Amino acid sequence: MGLGIAGAFLLSTITPFSMQFNAAQLSDGTTVFDSPPRLVSFTTTRNRTNDRRATYYITVDLLPEAGEPLKTLQVELIEGRFRQLDYRLDEIRVFEGDRGSQGADFPLESADYDDDTQILTVYLAEAAEPGQTITLALSPFRNPDRSGVYLFEVTAAPEGDLPVFQRVGTGRLNIFEQRFLTLQDLI
Repeated sequence: MGLGIAGAFLLSTITPFSMQFNAAQLSDGTTVFDSPPRLVSFTTTRNRTNDRRATYYITVDLLPEAGEPLKTLQVELIEGRFRQLDYRLDEIRVFEGDRGSQGADFPLESADYDDDTQILTVYLAEAAEPGQTITLALSPFRNPDRSGVYLFEVTAAPEGDLPVFQRVGTGRLNIFEQRFLTLQDLI
C-alpha cells in the first residue's frame, strides 16, 4: 500500500510536456505531407477529339492534417492513344475552390512541360495552406485526335528545400470521336 501511495505521488509530480517538431520534415531535410492531398475531380469542358477550346479542371483537396503547404503540382498523361499532349502554358490558372465556385487566384511562379515524359509541372508563387481546396485549369492546344480513355497521374509536393512528390490521384477523361451529321443520319 505504501508503494501505491508513493507511485501516485510520483505520478502527480511529473510535469507534462510536449515535444515540438515538424512531423513532415524528415531528418535528411526532405519534406513530405503527413497526409497527402486528394484528387476531388478531373473534368473537361469539351470531350470531343481535336477540340481546341477544351479546358481541363483538376481539383485537389489539401487536407487540414496535411502538415505542410502545397507548392507544386504535376500532371502526367499515363495512358491514352495520343502521342503528345501540349498545354498552353501562358493560360494555366490555379484558384481556390472548384470549377463551380472559383475563389481567388494563386499566382504562379512558373509552369513547364517536358515533351519526353509528358509531365506538366506547375509551381505556385504562394503555397496553398492545409485545409484549402484548389483547382488547376489547363488548356491543351487541342484534345487528342483519337477517341478513348485517357488517364492522368496527379502528384503534389509540399513547400521545402527537398520536397517529395506524393500521389494525389488518377484523373480520367473520356474523349469521343467528333462526328458530323450527314443527310443520311437525319432520314
